[in-house]
Amino acid sequence: MSTLIHTKGVRVTKSLAALAMVGSAACWGSATVMSRDLLDHFSAPRLLIIQLGSSILLLALMALREQPRLFLTPALGKASLTGILEPGLAYTAGLIGLSMTTAGHSAVISSAEPIFIVLVGWLLFRHRSSLRTTVCIALAMVGLLLVSLETVSDHDGHNMLLGDTLVVLATLFAAGYVVLSARIAGHFPPAILAGAQQTVGFGFAVLVYMIAQSIGVSPPQEPIDISLLVYAAFSGIIQYAIPFWLYLIGLQVLSASVAGLYLTLTPIFGIVGAYLWLGEQASGTMLLGAGIIITAVLIGRNEH
Repeated sequence: MSTLIHTKGVRVTKSLAALAMVGSAACWGSATVMSRDLLDHFSAPRLLIIQLGSSILLLALMALREQPRLFLTPALGKASLTGILEPGLAYTAGLIGLSMTTAGHSAVISSAEPIFIVLVGWLLFRHRSSLRTTVCIALAMVGLLLVSLETVSDHDGHNMLLGDTLVVLATLFAAGYVVLSARIAGHFPPAILAGAQQTVGFGFAVLVYMIAQSIGVSPPQEPIDISLLVYAAFSGIIQYAIPFWLYLIGLQVLSASVAGLYLTLTPIFGIVGAYLWLGEQASGTMLLGAGIIITAVLIGRNEH
């Protein structure tokens, strides 16, 4: 990019961008488990509102050191509209879909995001990934299938087609967000851009919640237990504030397709988290898939 905004004099190098991408994948891998747990207590629109609310508050605090008044321009307003795609559409559709299908199905479908990123980039801007990046993405997809298919369980008699379809749409919206954000990430401090995008996404989530309430799709919710509210707010910070901030840092240097490659690390952190917190053992197939993904990321990490 011709103009890069750095946070308080910190230059975003390729190594720092790579670390930021790994950090975002770690957050998303952990937060997915939290969200699936919380959907037993909240409707998807209501959970999204709580999560985004806590995320926006933290991002606002983080943005204070970046002199946000200097960036309150029509350009930021235009850039913030990408928040309609993600978290707006992507997480609204994704959470609703996740509540209707299994975590395994969702993991398999979401693993296609790197491919969607390449396709959306080509369709919108005729971007072509290098041969090296394309091969690494293909290799990572093999690893993802080995990791994700192992988690799919049978649910005889339950039609999960609608839930799976919503997850597909959510993955497509997320890919569009990555492609568009890669073009603007270098022009605003990450905390300011992420906060603006999520504010737009928050407005979209509130609108969806109000519509769902008015037409009776989402029944009136019971009063929220304070412990669950704190849990949901914390999950929002892990799901939105920190990973989106880190991801936008990485996008200042890395291309959308390379950034998508790092997304394949997300389920690996999910496996590690499940082992550390829940005592779940990973199978040999899952470990093989994880090894393939890590190899693909290591090979492709030097691409721009």
